[in-house]
Order: sequence, then structure tokens, then C-alpha cells
Amino acid sequence: MEELVLGLHLLIVLFFIFGFAAGLYYNHTGFRYFHAGTLALVTLLMIFGIPCPLTTLEEFLGETDYGGSFIAAWLRRLVYLEWFKAEDVLAADVAFAFLVFSSFLWLPLRGNKKNK
Repeated sequence: MEELVLGLHLLIVLFFIFGFAAGLYYNHTGFRYFHAGTLALVTLLMIFGIPCPLTTLEEFLGETDYGGSFIAAWLRRLVYLEWFKAEDVLAADVAFAFLVFSSFLWLPLRGNKKNK
């Protein structure tokens, strides 16, 4: 079960990364607002040191005698970028959030009704 939650967590991370490019390409109002809003929430959780609910669930599910599976170990490394210091991951997240939020200035939303 831990692998499933970690897989979902990884999909959310990939949504943030690739969703930015998709949002710029399609410039869909609802998608860009949803992407920026969820990224803002995650960034604020990181800034204030509040654990993500998925992280809490992963920790609960990962409390086993055998230390978890091989797949879970590698998914955890990918999701949490364990080879970087926590403050470096936070700085990268804040910089990426700034890039996403600033994109509303340098690529404004389209104003047509079909897009909304």
C-alpha cells in the first residue's frame, strides 16, 4: 500500500513539473489557476514545515518490521530528492513557484470565453 501512495505522490510531483509546460503551451485559464494554486499550497506547507498529508500517510504505511520494499525505497528517493539537503529542495521549490507565478505576467491568460 505504501508503494501506491508513493506512486500517487510521484504523479503529483510530475504534475507540478510537466503541468507548468502544459499550462504555458495550452494557456488554459482553469488549468493554470489550479496548477499555481496547488503549487502555492505545497510551497507554503514546505515553508512552514508542515508535513504533506500524503507524507504522513506514507510514514504510517511504511512502519513495518522489514523496512519497506525496494520499490518504495526508490520511489521515496525520487519523491523526496533524498540526495539533496532539505534547504536546497525548499529553495528550488520556492524558485520554481516564483517562476510559475511570474508566468502569469510574461504569458497572460487568454481572454476568450472558450478558454474559461
